[in-house]
Amino acid sequence: MGFNRFIINIIVRCVLIALNAILAALLLANPEWIFTFLFLCMFFFLQVYLLIQYSSKINRDLANFLIHIKEQDTTFATTATSLNKTFKGLSKEFENINKELQKVKTEQIQKQNLLNLLLDRVGTGIIVLNNHSEIKLNNKAICTIFDSDNRISDIWETIIFFLPNINQLRAGEQKIETIHVNNITRKILISVSEIRENNETFKVFSFHDIDREITDYELQSWNGLIKVLSHEIMNTLTPMSTVVETIKDCTTINGNEKEINQLNQKDISDTVKGVQLLENRLISLKNFIARFRMFSDIPTPEFKEFDLNLFLKSAIDLYNNNYPTVQFTLESEIDALPISADKDLLGLVLNNLIKNASEALILVKYPRIELKTGKNKDKIFIDIIDNGIGIESSLIKKVFLPFFTTKKDGSGIGLSLSRQIMFMHHGNIEINSDNNRTIVRLVFTA
Repeated sequence: MGFNRFIINIIVRCVLIALNAILAALLLANPEWIFTFLFLCMFFFLQVYLLIQYSSKINRDLANFLIHIKEQDTTFATTATSLNKTFKGLSKEFENINKELQKVKTEQIQKQNLLNLLLDRVGTGIIVLNNHSEIKLNNKAICTIFDSDNRISDIWETIIFFLPNINQLRAGEQKIETIHVNNITRKILISVSEIRENNETFKVFSFHDIDREITDYELQSWNGLIKVLSHEIMNTLTPMSTVVETIKDCTTINGNEKEINQLNQKDISDTVKGVQLLENRLISLKNFIARFRMFSDIPTPEFKEFDLNLFLKSAIDLYNNNYPTVQFTLESEIDALPISADKDLLGLVLNNLIKNASEALILVKYPRIELKTGKNKDKIFIDIIDNGIGIESSLIKKVFLPFFTTKKDGSGIGLSLSRQIMFMHHGNIEINSDNNRTIVRLVFTA
């Protein structure tokens, strides 16, 4: 209705201008009406001016109206009476829109305040930079970690001072760095990720002080080591003590050595059995020490390039012989998958994981282990998948602790050793498990 009123107004003004022009043209030939002609000419220009001013005013008011809507300026008040007169109800509609914009803006402020509150409650330091290394977001924890004041402009300079190579980290990478702040040494886990918004890329840096976690990890490792060592030592000393007493009974009487003629066949037989038992326990202890030395003295990897799929095919042939009841399969997303790694150490990792997987399949009717390989961006992965009983969620975080084991005869070294080897390959091990299967993923940097 308002738009029709605007059109009618324009038409009426144009008709009046046209009539004015026609009358002026008719009077132009008659000199007696010269003053009337001049008046009509002045009136004609006045009407043209008023038409232009009217249109400009309406356009200006509408443009101003739309600009404020675009910029979500909720402080803008409708004072354009010409708009109200021409477009009936437009002011009221704008007020409704203004209320909606205020509601949206309030919600945005509330979300931003909630985000800031959550960021400040998080112990991990977070900082977000744009393409020009300008800080767009940060929290209090970042200031605490680097003992910086709350001036935003100084925080990134402080971080670069302690970590001069931080800009070399790529998105998706993690790195542990040691820094010294006010004579306090801290180990910081740095993670980098990227997000894109409005055709602009932002880098998100997170800094996690892992000293406490490392201390807890070390304590758990020491507790595990003590338990395993106690277990191995007691498993060796207890039977050895019993055997020594048996041999002593067979070879002495009241603390004195028996004469040759006092030894019977049973004494000799018991003594031989005791010596064999001592030998077996000493061999078991020797093997444990060898495994322990392997964990504490991993050789430096000798990196050579080879086809990962061919390597796994050869490994499966060996596994088929060692675990004849288990069905092994190999699946790959890529026919040829070159990788640079140490074959011997990688084989040791796979042997540990296959051994664990096969032990989880003892009660499974149709035991199966699948090996899958693939490449995701700059990462190469190997998945070892079994259809066993799975790992309890509460234990997944503990399985990599040195000497932590849930097995009666386990040493707790295999997975921890495997992860150490993967770290030396600049990779990692990830575990995902449920009641029906377990997936262990080896991740390498291509």
